[in-house]
Amino acid sequence: MQKLTYVLLGLSLLACEPKQEKTHAKTWAASPEKVQEYLSQYEPYEMTFDARSYSENDKQILKKLVEAAKYIDSAYWMQTSQRGLQIIDSLSQIKNDPYSADLLTLVQRNGGPFELLNEYEPFIGDQEYYGGEEQYPEGMTREEFDAYVATLSEEEQEEFMYPYTVIREDGNGGYKAIRYYEAYKQYIDPAVSLLREVANLSDEPEFQQFLRMKADALTTDNYYDVDTTWVNMTSTKFDMVFGPFETYSDHIAGIKAKYESYIEIIDQQASADLEKYKAYLKKMEQNLPIPEEYKSVVDGLTATFTVVQDIIRMGEGRIGYQAVATNLPNDPAVHATKGTKKTFWKNMLEARFNAIIKPVSEVLIDESQLQYLSDEGFFTFVLMHEICHAIGPRQVKVGPKKGMAANAAIGPNYNALEEAKADIVGLYSLAYLMEEGVEDPERAREFYVSFLGSLFRSIRFGLDEAHGKAAAISLNYLLENGGINYDEATKKWSVDFENFEEGVKNLAAEMLILEGDGDNEKVQIFFDKWTGETPMLAEAMDVTSDIAIDVLPVRKIIWE
Repeated sequence: MQKLTYVLLGLSLLACEPKQEKTHAKTWAASPEKVQEYLSQYEPYEMTFDARSYSENDKQILKKLVEAAKYIDSAYWMQTSQRGLQIIDSLSQIKNDPYSADLLTLVQRNGGPFELLNEYEPFIGDQEYYGGEEQYPEGMTREEFDAYVATLSEEEQEEFMYPYTVIREDGNGGYKAIRYYEAYKQYIDPAVSLLREVANLSDEPEFQQFLRMKADALTTDNYYDVDTTWVNMTSTKFDMVFGPFETYSDHIAGIKAKYESYIEIIDQQASADLEKYKAYLKKMEQNLPIPEEYKSVVDGLTATFTVVQDIIRMGEGRIGYQAVATNLPNDPAVHATKGTKKTFWKNMLEARFNAIIKPVSEVLIDESQLQYLSDEGFFTFVLMHEICHAIGPRQVKVGPKKGMAANAAIGPNYNALEEAKADIVGLYSLAYLMEEGVEDPERAREFYVSFLGSLFRSIRFGLDEAHGKAAAISLNYLLENGGINYDEATKKWSVDFENFEEGVKNLAAEMLILEGDGDNEKVQIFFDKWTGETPMLAEAMDVTSDIAIDVLPVRKIIWE
């Protein structure tokens, strides 16, 4: 870990020592120069939503949803970094000090005082990052968790492995699993009340039903019914991702979901334009380059494609990697019986392409291929990525863990594997759709070069982050096995159009089988081989070091 230069900063002692009484004291923080170095990784990007044309009733709906999202944000911080929340409180009280304001921005962006793009380096205090955050007792390892769970009854094991329980010491030398609602009731109850108020304001029966079901689910930690209803919800003006979904930041067992909230305006026409892909889900599953026993049944499944503008992100949605699309819910039972909703945030897609992918690609991709780089090509790649989260093994297909959820069987490594799988299976399925005439085969080079550009954007998140590790897999594998070229003389990368689709096919097969086997030892061997930072990747990171790694949304809502 790179050694930090520290300076003294006047903060409340509570910020770094939560158990002590709040008194003014000094604590360590990164130097102003180091803070600026961290901030340079993010490109501020204005995202203003003008609500003035909406009816008074709709404005009230949106205002209440934004307020509810903020309560979800508080629950997220209690899951993630209570110390970080206390630091935010302290920094917010310091006025007219640019250094403190910059530190505040970093804490809010990183979900705590650890820099996510720099292997969790601390920039306030000298505590080391713990991968269990606030969801496990401090210091508990995966091995300790597994060993303790093995001693429990089947019913108790289900609670410990449930995505919506937090693990705590029981006071008797053991541990207990506490449902999220019990743990975070003081934040969930106000959010639930606001959702019910919005349901009463809404004139859309479908949205009303969803809001009331979501309110109930937040208090029971049972999301199956509301998730299946949400997948079917297509005709409303507004939409939202609201509740505990993603498990990326659980570095112990890879199963605990974090709260997040996105309040969204639906683009009905753009969403309808994507409906044509629904008919091909089963065909894409059957087309996968793997033995039949690894394939899933997709009969009767729904895939809802929703293009939206998000007006606010809170909880995990505003931390670290700024998603441009998502495939939710993650519950394998919902996937098996209903399907998923694929949400595309068009304002974030535009921000990422213009602020990050285009400038990085102009440095790294061979000039002869830059003509194929496009925002539409990038959107198509993202579309296929999200579609292909829904195909392939979601449960272990063979061996002693057969029937177990793949993410639970593999553990934390699953997230990076699944992201890489969605990338590559998305490209493999895109080639199939071009053969079927669903996509224009004349645009193949546009699709593939735009994919290459997006890889460089993702890998700059670092190899500890799921999307960064996934990008390294694709770059390293296709460089060695055909599909991507690197010119030692010019230090430029290019797509090997002649061998690209074959390389993609072979990589897709390997990763799909890894998921179907559910064997983390095999996954780790695969990662050890393909996720390293090669000299070529190190050079690419160096020559683009002056370009931001991700956007930093600057949100504003104009109400009047």
